[in-house]
Amino acid sequence: MIHNIITSIAYRVNIYIKNRLFLNDDVVIVGSLVDLKGSINEGIENKVSLFLIGIEEERTSKTYSAKRVINNPVIILNINVMFASYFQSTNYVESLRYISLIIEFFQKNPVLNFTDTPGLPLNITKLHVELYSLNTSEALRLWSGIGAKYVPSCAFKIKFLILVLLINSSLLLIKTSTLK
Repeated sequence: MIHNIITSIAYRVNIYIKNRLFLNDDVVIVGSLVDLKGSINEGIENKVSLFLIGIEEERTSKTYSAKRVINNPVIILNINVMFASYFQSTNYVESLRYISLIIEFFQKNPVLNFTDTPGLPLNITKLHVELYSLNTSEALRLWSGIGAKYVPSCAFKIKFLILVLLINSSLLLIKTSTLK
């Protein structure tokens, strides 16, 4: 499910950037900047890498219903993702340009759904995307954990409600009106 969400978002952002800059090739790729040994991954030079930086359960928005007794309650998840623009130092301004376009895309498209974002799981009717701000110390810890030097980047929080649960071999659909 998370892999579908991230690859679908990469697809949408790629279309947006390619249309804005009249490009033919994808610029956003799903994958980490560095491998487990700390070396830069192949194929990410002059690209924007999209990768997962965290998963959180949204506990403040839990919905409860007296009509249903279930073992697995509805889950509202936040996944935090990072777009990191890895261009050679001579192309630093180009790196900033791509990050600006990504921010612009999500300003124009704060809500994504399976009708406008191919590849999203059908049990997730919409994604709410917002900029995820990191203060300086959080950013330093994150980049240290990634094992790479800082490159221009931006993080986003993606909120979604998992809609379909299997309960006693029956299908339960839950309305999304509780997720705002």
